Amino acid sequence: MDKAPVSLVGEMSVMDRSGHKQLKWNTDRLDEVAVAKETFDRLVAKGYSGFGSKTKNEPKQLLNEFDSTMEEVVMVPKIVGG
Repeated sequence: MDKAPVSLVGEMSVMDRSGHKQLKWNTDRLDEVAVAKETFDRLVAKGYSGFGSKTKNEPKQLLNEFDSTMEEVVMVPKIVGG
């Protein structure tokens, strides 16, 4: 008997001056996935870097593009020193 695909809820944490904001999406909801992808792409265009993992316990890896199957994504702004 085939098992139904497992629905996943992903979470994006966006670091900013106020601390952080969170965005969640359910992989079964194409509208939520689209909003998460648009947010990721917009932040990358502003200089943010995205790091993600398939599970919250795994080390995060640099993301070159949005992957809705990531359980956790952290968006970090460009750090300017001086």
